[in-house]
Amino acid sequence: MVRKLSKWNFKVVLAGDGAVGKTSIRERYMGKGFSSDYLKTIGADFASKKVTVEDNQISFQIWDLAGQDSYQAVRGTFYKGAIAALMVFDVQDSTTLTNVKNWVEEAIKGSNNSILTYFIIANKVDLVDKRRVSREMALDFCSRIDAETGIRFYYCETSALSGQNIQETFDFLAIKLLEANNMKILKKPPSVEGIIDTKELKQEILPSNDEYASKKEIENLENRINKLEKKLDTMQAILTKIIERI
Repeated sequence: MVRKLSKWNFKVVLAGDGAVGKTSIRERYMGKGFSSDYLKTIGADFASKKVTVEDNQISFQIWDLAGQDSYQAVRGTFYKGAIAALMVFDVQDSTTLTNVKNWVEEAIKGSNNSILTYFIIANKVDLVDKRRVSREMALDFCSRIDAETGIRFYYCETSALSGQNIQETFDFLAIKLLEANNMKILKKPPSVEGIIDTKELKQEILPSNDEYASKKEIENLENRINKLEKKLDTMQAILTKIIERI
């Protein structure tokens, strides 16, 4: 007897600053491989993929939103009907991380708060020597934006170049969306290094009181990240000079 599958349509948005790797993540997941040539997304690009999780057939509608400021006026319409958002930043650029806060606010407003599941994705982790945002710095930021918004985030580190955690992230997302729709999944979510529930982060990196983090605390964190980035640049310049003298 052929089993009957429950069918689901889930709209997912990929958001984040320009050139952080949103399109490469989508292309990698779609099975089209990785291209080193960056193509500017015009407003939004759309792709769909069907997956099966136990007795559930899921049709992912993946909307890749342009990160350039010039498209801000039209981006809001693409959040409507979205049930999940993947907020992507580039580990080479701390500004793309701090800007995630603006993307979250835009998603909440544009979707009319319909988004059930949020991911914060640290992309390009294969570029180890050029990394400027450490895992600890990113988790610190995630815990504070969680406290400020009250939203549960899942943090994950990916590489569109190597494929690290791309498939696993969408597998995890599929299960979480089914669970959000009261579907009991017997198979446990895949154990992926880097996927962390911000609600389970250690208490010592959260604000010391029960109130949400203030804007001042977020600003202080951004300043700390910028100072660390400058120190890393200085150290790299010094090491370069030393190597040249050897």
